[in-house]
Formats: sequence, structure tokens, C-alpha cells
Amino acid sequence: MDIAHLLSRSEIRVHLAEDALIACDIRRTMGASRVARKATFDFKLAGRAGAMEALARWIATAPARRSIVWVVGPADAHYFVLPWSPACIDRALRDAYARERFEELFERDALQCKFWFSKQTAGTGQLVSCISNELHAELAAHAERARCELEGIKPTLSTVWDRFRDILEGEQGTLCVIEGDQQAIVRHDGTYIEQITVKSGKDVKTLPTARHGKVRLFSNRSTRMPAARDYAELNLPTNRGFVATNDSAYSFALCGPL
Repeated sequence: MDIAHLLSRSEIRVHLAEDALIACDIRRTMGASRVARKATFDFKLAGRAGAMEALARWIATAPARRSIVWVVGPADAHYFVLPWSPACIDRALRDAYARERFEELFERDALQCKFWFSKQTAGTGQLVSCISNELHAELAAHAERARCELEGIKPTLSTVWDRFRDILEGEQGTLCVIEGDQQAIVRHDGTYIEQITVKSGKDVKTLPTARHGKVRLFSNRSTRMPAARDYAELNLPTNRGFVATNDSAYSFALCGPL
């Protein structure tokens, strides 16, 4: 084993899509980083366990110093806007308010879920994402089996918003995140998030009409949307082992580090 391998650290980023685990191995060696490997592990309904085991074997060939970040798709995540209240400054009150709002919207027990909150700005709504405790436990157990430090679990919409925050929060418009047959639509005015809508199936074939400002699109599709629509694509840079024209399927997995 060479000295470079001993000094390198691997960050495994896995996009949990509706029917696949889409994984990237990012190697960090002496201050430099690159995408060393990419792989997709397909699965059908109720068949994720086999894909998880195949992923663990794939991870085993990475350097011993490794961490994992899960990016969870809309098939396993929920999103909503938490309206602003001065009480939200207190985190305990904010969490209680979020649980109440979640149960009102989705008619599920909020105590069975883990919540993530976007950066808080006084006077504006806050983007909230959540996954089930059961899924959280599954992903944490997998990280332990694969001997990875669990660095994070984050839904895709939050990942995209955080990655392009500097662009989005400086304008009015609509963010459209397309992931397979799912489409998450965020209407916003700078930091103020007005509405979140999730669509699926045939509704994904068209983009929403802008109420004001610009429609921005982030997608893991290799084909472009119809040119007749007035929209601007959000793209990751082509460098360090990622080629945008070939690797669109890995866009969500790599949305954070690139």
C-alpha cells in the first residue's frame, strides 16, 4: 500500500433515490480532492437490502479513513415551510411548532421522524425536511457496518438549496428540483420561502410557470427540458472527476462538495 493511500481520506456520498443507491467516492489527499469512483446499485420495491449490502462491499475498498453522507430523495422525505414566529428563536419552541405543523400537513406522528431546518432568518419562513426514524436508524446502522463515520443525512431539496443559496437568496423566483419521476417546486422571494409543492408522474414533464422572477432547474436527468420554457439550469462544475454531460445521474450525490 503506497503512502498516498495511507494519507488519503474518503468521503462516500450516496443519493438514496426511489429505486437505486447512487454512490460517489471522493478522495481527499493532502488538501486536494477528486471523484475517484462512481457506482449505481439498483433495487426494486422491498429489495433495498441487497443493494445496501452491495454498497457496503463497494465501500470496503475505499481507504480506512472514510465517512459517509446520505442524500435522501423525495420518495423517503417530506418538505414543508415553517412560518416565521418570534418563538422560533427558541429551538425547543421551534421544534414543537414544526412537529405540530408536520402532523397537520401529513397526518402522521411527528415523533416518528427526524427533522432538518434551513438557516433561520428573522421574518421569513424556514424550509423543513424530514425522514422517518426507521430510515434514519437503517442508514446509521449501514454506516457502522461499512465502518464509516456517519457525517450526515440530508434530504435532496435541502442539499440543493444550501448548495445554490448564494444565487437563490439573491432573487425572486421558483426553484424546481427534478429527481426521476418526482418534482419539488419552491416558490421564494429571496430568503422568504412562500410555498413548497411536490409532484410526481406525468406532471414532471413540464416546468412550473413563474409567478415572478426566474425559474431555476436542478435535475439528475441527462436530457434537457423543452427549450420553449423560460428557465435557467443550476449546474455543478465539470472538474475533479465529474463530467456534467456524462454524470448527471450523480448530481444529487455530488451537490454538496462540488
